[in-house]
Formats: sequence, C-alpha cells, structure tokens
Amino acid sequence: AEIKVKADKGARIGFEWAVFGGHVNYDTHADAPGVSYHGYGKGRESTGERGEIVAAFDGSHGWFWRNRSRGSVTVVLRTNGSYSDIRRVV
Repeated sequence: AEIKVKADKGARIGFEWAVFGGHVNYDTHADAPGVSYHGYGKGRESTGERGEIVAAFDGSHGWFWRNRSRGSVTVVLRTNGSYSDIRRVV
C-alpha cells in the first residue's frame, strides 16, 4: 500500500503509523515532476513508526508499505500538518 500527501517545500507533516497482525517493510519518500525519487527513510520488519517529514520540495510525500508477514496486516496511519491532499496511490 502507498499513501501520499501533496505539500509545499518546507511544510511539516507529522505522522504515526502502526501495523496490526504482523510487520512490514517501509519506504518514506517523495517525488515531483523532474524528481523521480527522494528518500526520507526505510526500514524492515517494522510494527510502526512516528516522526515528521519536512518537505524537501513541492510535490508528493508519503509512505509505502510491503507486507512481509505470513498473514494479512492492517496499517493505520495518522497525520497532521500542512498539506493540501492525501490519497492512496494505486
């Protein structure tokens, strides 16, 4: 699953997410026209993280999770801060 917010450079996006039923690998990153990838952080076998993204540029900033558990998991994400839109990326 992947969730992205649209934010302007310098915007602060607070986040906290938790995994129920297992663990995930994650990649917190951003992209924009002309910028295919900007990494904020990655991890493996996580059951949750919290922190703050400070937008490096105008664009989309967010989280990608890959379930590496044996069964189904649920990821719950909570955000706050200065962004104009939030959506699941298909």
